[in-house]
Amino acid sequence: MPITEFMIVNFINAPVPPGLSFATFSAFALLVLCKNFDENVSSLKTITGYLFFFPQLIAGPIVMPRSLIPQLRKFAPVKIDNILKGVFIFSIGFALKAIFADSIALYVDLIFSNISNSNFQDIIIATLLFSQQIFFDFNGYTIMAIGIAYSFGISLPENFNAPYLSTSISDFWKRWHMTLSNWIRDFIYIPLGGSKCSKLRNYLNLLIAMLISGIWHGYGMAFVIWGFLHGSFIILEKIFTFKFIPKFIKILLTYFLVSFLWIFFRVDNFGDLAFIFNFSNINFLFNQKIILIIILCLFLNYLQKFLTINILNKIFNRTNKYILITISIFIIIFCIVLSEGSTQKFIYFNF
Repeated sequence: MPITEFMIVNFINAPVPPGLSFATFSAFALLVLCKNFDENVSSLKTITGYLFFFPQLIAGPIVMPRSLIPQLRKFAPVKIDNILKGVFIFSIGFALKAIFADSIALYVDLIFSNISNSNFQDIIIATLLFSQQIFFDFNGYTIMAIGIAYSFGISLPENFNAPYLSTSISDFWKRWHMTLSNWIRDFIYIPLGGSKCSKLRNYLNLLIAMLISGIWHGYGMAFVIWGFLHGSFIILEKIFTFKFIPKFIKILLTYFLVSFLWIFFRVDNFGDLAFIFNFSNINFLFNQKIILIIILCLFLNYLQKFLTINILNKIFNRTNKYILITISIFIIIFCIVLSEGSTQKFIYFNF
């Protein structure tokens, strides 16, 4: 085998290092900062500390250099209050992952691993539950990462803000994985011209940005379609403002649409996708089991407004810290016992 062919084959089949995409995003942001603002970050210690700050390395949040580097440079002695807050916030994230995400995954994985033998009712339920699983899984990780960082006196940015209470797809991307949305806005959308151009060019810029977001999440065409559809719906929202639709209805429609689009995120086999979208029966709207699942999901969506770092900080500051930490340690132990010492792999470890 020629050396070039050997290198290409082994490069393609080589395992992807954990956190590669997030480290790449951070490195790109650092390069742009140095080029455009002539920042002095020549210290190897500063660069490696920023790129490989371990709590958020695998799945974010993506931290801008001007936010993290100053905190690393003035790294202060660890304070007991920071440790207590970190443990509390970490326990909440751990609970979201171990109790909610992993429990939901047991049903969702069973259905999506055998699509062709599943009925329409099961697919609808699995789709709705997967939207909950991916939120609890991903937000659970980022809350855990923020909690660990707090223990070191480092503040990481909020990454989720009740995304399933969004009133539109564009609003969704202001609330879901916010640090990724900000990165794409700052380094792709705005450099392309953003909104300071003709409407047609603005729509093209939006579509390109969302396509890149889709490609970043995975290699398959399903991710390209996922990004394209998100971009298309954002463009439609710009063309038709839909101001006549009541806010509550917008929230419902946006949640169901996002949940529907998650199918492309979860299923990358076009045979399975064709099987799913071949259903045309709408009788599920009157299925008691599905209605109960919808009500449960809407209730969980409402609870998202209380799962922000801002709210958790307020709870920590207004509650007896030692009682709170006792409860937090109990939650952590309970999650370890429940998961038998090993949770399912985080969904975003794949990206």
